[in-house]
Amino acid sequence: MTPSLDIYHRILFLDLRPWTLTGVSEAKFKQNLNDFKKTFHQFQPIYELSLPKPLTNKRKYFQTLIESDAIAFLNLIHQQLKDSINDQAKTYLVHMALTRTLSTKFKEVQQILIDRDCMTDVFISTYDLTKVSPSQADEAYILSMLKHHLVRLYIEVQENYLQFLKTESLSENEIYLKYFNHPTPNPSLIIPAPKIEHVTPANPLLKAESSTNFKPLAADVRDPAKGILSYQDIIKDSDRFSSFEESLRIYDYIDDNYNFSDRHGMKNNLAMIYHHLIKKGYFNKRKFLGKKGNKDIKENKEIKEVDIRKFLDHRYNTDVDKQFRSYRNKPEEISSFVDQHYWLSSMPYS
Repeated sequence: MTPSLDIYHRILFLDLRPWTLTGVSEAKFKQNLNDFKKTFHQFQPIYELSLPKPLTNKRKYFQTLIESDAIAFLNLIHQQLKDSINDQAKTYLVHMALTRTLSTKFKEVQQILIDRDCMTDVFISTYDLTKVSPSQADEAYILSMLKHHLVRLYIEVQENYLQFLKTESLSENEIYLKYFNHPTPNPSLIIPAPKIEHVTPANPLLKAESSTNFKPLAADVRDPAKGILSYQDIIKDSDRFSSFEESLRIYDYIDDNYNFSDRHGMKNNLAMIYHHLIKKGYFNKRKFLGKKGNKDIKENKEIKEVDIRKFLDHRYNTDVDKQFRSYRNKPEEISSFVDQHYWLSSMPYS
């Protein structure tokens, strides 16, 4: 089966054409986005796109559709090449992907851009989207985004499999000139992709190996400190929390002695992880005093977010108070961070 781009085809010709969805509300697009099952990378990508942030739910929804279809396309072609029995089969698959699937989509999207009067690329010009109707602005944004994703896919496949090309490779500039009649955007919208920590269990990108010296401890790991709740007071489910901490060690956020690996940018990541844990319900809401018969006796004291942050900071020998407060009002950034790290997005609720 040759990898296809079914969602791209639907956006250009069928039920997902942006100009036919002008009556759909922003609330409906938001709901569709929440219901959409994302696709995750199963192989490390070379590149990604750096595009302006989508400012409407319609654009966010189409961004997710377009990115997910691109990931599915790459996952399939990489898997097929990996499973191919010989170089002849690999050459055929690469040739079909570049000269049949992607080249055809280049021509189709260029024609749609002409037909819809969207030739001015909103990402590489001073085109003012505020001077057209909201539906026209969304349409221009979506079609421009789809175009650049196609170019990125072509370069990604080509650079991964140069040894299996039947024709001479094309530079980024040559692709834009050949198919869209303009040079490479300056600066380029195609940038190096960051290293992905983990992907779907079906085909892990990196095999996560546990540290042989790390043993998750369902108890306090440091001496008691004033104002710090105990492990027993605060942790709701020790098994799930231990599983989380094993992942924290695997991905090198902490060492074998529970000390935070304080490298550049990691305090921001850890603060977002704290918020994600709270959202997932890994902590008690009230402090427990003990039991009376089979019933828990509750102290009349709420466990607040600051109590959780202090407990985790003490446990990991760090201080992310500033970062934690900063991300309190940034749920979309936290959600984006979690989506990029499968070990976080796949965590069960407690």
